[in-house]
Amino acid sequence: MLLEVKDLNISLTSGKSVAEHISFQLDQGEMLSIVGSSGAGKTTICKAVMGLLGNAYRAKGSILFHGRELLTLPDRERRTIYGKEICLIMQNPMTAFNPSIRVGRQLEKTYRLHHSKTSRKEMYELFSNLLQRLGLEDTTRILNSYPFTLSGGMLQRLMIAAALMNKPSLLVADEATTAIDACNRIGLMRELKGFCREGMSVLFVTHDLRSASVSDRILVMDHGQVVEQGAAEQILTVPQKDYTKHLLNACRLERREWI
Repeated sequence: MLLEVKDLNISLTSGKSVAEHISFQLDQGEMLSIVGSSGAGKTTICKAVMGLLGNAYRAKGSILFHGRELLTLPDRERRTIYGKEICLIMQNPMTAFNPSIRVGRQLEKTYRLHHSKTSRKEMYELFSNLLQRLGLEDTTRILNSYPFTLSGGMLQRLMIAAALMNKPSLLVADEATTAIDACNRIGLMRELKGFCREGMSVLFVTHDLRSASVSDRILVMDHGQVVEQGAAEQILTVPQKDYTKHLLNACRLERREWI
């Protein structure tokens, strides 16, 4: 099992509960979507998996990655796992890049943290191939551009490429398609699913059940608790809980061909 979350409870230092009794598993090559409205606790679960909760939170339970407990991981081991084996795509691409440095140079700096001996030519070939796979064709111009000259959708794809270029075992994607228009959102999700076929696993957080429809499994959250979870087709066609039915009605999800 790649990732196993067992009875995870997260609270503020004041004692207020943020997430209660969260349990799920994610196997190699699998995509799991955590779905819920704003305030459901989705991003908090991502932060816990990434070790980014900070001092304002208290976490109890277990988060196992390849059998290693992430909640108590020493700093030295943390640096070898995060950014390489586990990578994060954040919500806001507009603040993810330094506006004064060309995006190609920023990708290069990130890549060299774990691949210091790779030549610049090899790196830029990798960047170009990734961007083309994510739907960006004019890669030379884009890599030589400053972030403020690119659209939100382009920056979102660049942020995804920055996470994918290290070929992580686990990709944690927090609202990774928010800045991308609805016409291209499902296409990008299908591309991420394609990386799963190559062995990468994806923990995808979204409020959009249309995007979650390409996942293998869906976990529905509300007010810090799991409402229901199961195979994507089951959740989207025969939901058991009223809250899940409410989400489905809200986005007017149509039946589609499952991946």
